[in-house]
Amino acid sequence: MHQTRLKFCTPIAALLVGISGCVQPPGCPKSQDPGATIPPTTSGTVFVGNGDPYASGPLTVRTTNLAACEQGNLVPLLIFAPEPPGRYPVVVFQHGFLTRNEAYSEVLHHLAEHGFVVVAPQMYEPGLAALLGQPTAAEEALTAAKVVDWLPAGLAATLGYTPETSRLGLAGHSRGGKVAWLELVADPSRAQAIAGVDPVDGTGGPLGHQARVVQGSFAFSLPTLVIGTGLGGNCAPAGDNHEQFYAASAPPAWHIVVPNAGHADMLDEATALAASSLCPGGPDRAGMRRLTAGLLVAFFRGSLQGDAAAFAYLTDRAGAPLPIESEVK
Repeated sequence: MHQTRLKFCTPIAALLVGISGCVQPPGCPKSQDPGATIPPTTSGTVFVGNGDPYASGPLTVRTTNLAACEQGNLVPLLIFAPEPPGRYPVVVFQHGFLTRNEAYSEVLHHLAEHGFVVVAPQMYEPGLAALLGQPTAAEEALTAAKVVDWLPAGLAATLGYTPETSRLGLAGHSRGGKVAWLELVADPSRAQAIAGVDPVDGTGGPLGHQARVVQGSFAFSLPTLVIGTGLGGNCAPAGDNHEQFYAASAPPAWHIVVPNAGHADMLDEATALAASSLCPGGPDRAGMRRLTAGLLVAFFRGSLQGDAAAFAYLTDRAGAPLPIESEVK
């Protein structure tokens, strides 16, 4: 199934960029509402993974690209789902600034192999309008909330089985981490766990002046994972990086820092290589992808699949693919 792109525009952005055919994202035609085709709930218990989270998982995975409104979804979606029907928890992953959702395919496919349905929205079309702050992170968060609203009926209609959408995790890289936290600040009940992959609490560039999501401590307590890099540089500057997100999080929270990794090292190889000219990287991008994927598996296995023993992998320095530093509260 081919994937199409939904272009967001404002009158100013349209004037600056000269976009033709760009659309506002108000919703989808009622005729595409998938609610009437929801399959029955899969019997059995919620899937719980086991074994090394850094190794390949036991499940075969299918990848689905949905164009905007194809199943009533507001924006294009890239979905990684286990092939065998089952009661799998769901993770929604927000891409970083000016990044495409498919740039995280290796990490997200690995997560699905371990028993999660992973939904990666394409929040906007990367380009000059986005570079100038359209949409804002707050606007992204509103759209992301509508993606969460779509999940129960939309995923069931798309997959042909009903995953466990009541066990939902939010995650995001860079600005996508900020978007995920903005969702929870607005409504902490939307998810049961949150993970940030080198999250950045930026203001939208020199013309953005966007409010930060970290303004004191977060007023909610959910299992939280914050992954940080030691070579973030200007792409994840001090004062707006992973340190602030962890400091603002209530227990239980894990902070895993990879000293010799860069801000884009966990992206798929071609994108990470291209980004290395802007975001300094470390010597082992493949290792960073494996580490990121495994940390997400361990964290969401513990927080969404219910295996609390899996949290031990988060601070296991000997078992990690790269050197890490960790703290827990």
